[in-house]
Amino acid sequence: MKEISEQFVKLPESELRIMQAVWALHNAGEENITAAALMAADEGLARLKLTTVLTLITRLMGRGYLTAEKRGRAHCYTPLVAEADYRAQAAVEFITSVYNSNPGELISAMIRGGMLSQTDIAELQSILEDENRGDGE
Repeated sequence: MKEISEQFVKLPESELRIMQAVWALHNAGEENITAAALMAADEGLARLKLTTVLTLITRLMGRGYLTAEKRGRAHCYTPLVAEADYRAQAAVEFITSVYNSNPGELISAMIRGGMLSQTDIAELQSILEDENRGDGE
């Protein structure tokens, strides 16, 4: 899969929903990811018209997130961007724009908002300790 460029642009929610369904099917080993398969895999997509889903897929192809291959009468889609890469770039963009490049403020907000359990905090501490020891590579 290709790397997301430095010109990262966060996907609109509707396109992200398509990508999340593609990633889920791809990660499950599905090789024939069609528009119908996407609609069957995601309740929210199932409520859309097929033409709407196809329009969103076309946009994602134009943005370089998907590629298509014709198999029989169907078009099958393959992700060109890994989910982990997208998430990492989206997190960086969010922290940069909302928290002025200060991830500590985000973590503080998550703790104050009750979003992190003691287990989550302990896991973060363990990750930080591993990184400080150089084990995180």
